[in-house]
Amino acid sequence: MSKELRFPHVNSMIISGRLTRDVELRYLQNGTAVAKFSLAFNRNFQKNGEWQQETGYIDVVVWSKRGEQCAEYLHKGSPVLVEGYLKTHSYVDKNEQTRKVVEIVSTKVSFLEKESYDSNSNEEYQPSDNANNKSAKQPVAEVTDDDVPF
Repeated sequence: MSKELRFPHVNSMIISGRLTRDVELRYLQNGTAVAKFSLAFNRNFQKNGEWQQETGYIDVVVWSKRGEQCAEYLHKGSPVLVEGYLKTHSYVDKNEQTRKVVEIVSTKVSFLEKESYDSNSNEEYQPSDNANNKSAKQPVAEVTDDDVPF
């Protein structure tokens, strides 16, 4: 008699990084917004006593109102924290090759640049009292094309 495995079903991701390109926004026939972007992330590790850095990339999908907000406020180089789950699917490309896609379907996106809205929630955009006060923004390091490897 075979024993039944008690294996937890966990599929949860939390990752931070920078967008490698501007957000691509489209709408389904029913009007639902779908935003897509690619995220570059780093992993630091020690090899032979020296610190190394490895860069990886993953696609992110954001649905509905938060997807529209991502398209409006994020751009290539924007830092974000993404929470969600992994999803895989396959498709056949124009050369009739089967391609496998692994992506994060976002349940929450936190905008990490200091802006004039609350980026720590999935709620709708709410302007702050200093929305028009440019001097209230904290300085953000300038990001160039050389900063985002791809």
